[in-house]
Amino acid sequence: MARAHAKTNHSNKHSQQKPAPPAPVVNSTAPIAHTPNTAPSAHTAATTDVTSVSAAPAVRHGPTNEQIAARAYELFLSRGGAHGHHDEDWLQAERDLKLGR
Repeated sequence: MARAHAKTNHSNKHSQQKPAPPAPVVNSTAPIAHTPNTAPSAHTAATTDVTSVSAAPAVRHGPTNEQIAARAYELFLSRGGAHGHHDEDWLQAERDLKLGR
């Protein structure tokens, strides 16, 4: 009876599938190196996290459009509210804000 039991266990070993290995951890900040003339595998392309690349805020140099608009409106009012000079007011407002006025 022990032999029959052992035989049964032995035959069950081959019918059982091994669990899949855990998925590799992809470090989204490290560069991905590929061998020249070799396309990345579908697994690599599917697990690469590209959201962190676009998540960085844009660096702004100079005044915002809202700041320029507010200064241009001040210039408009300082001329007595006369229409027809919005382009000049906008450019002057940009210059003023860049110079810290």
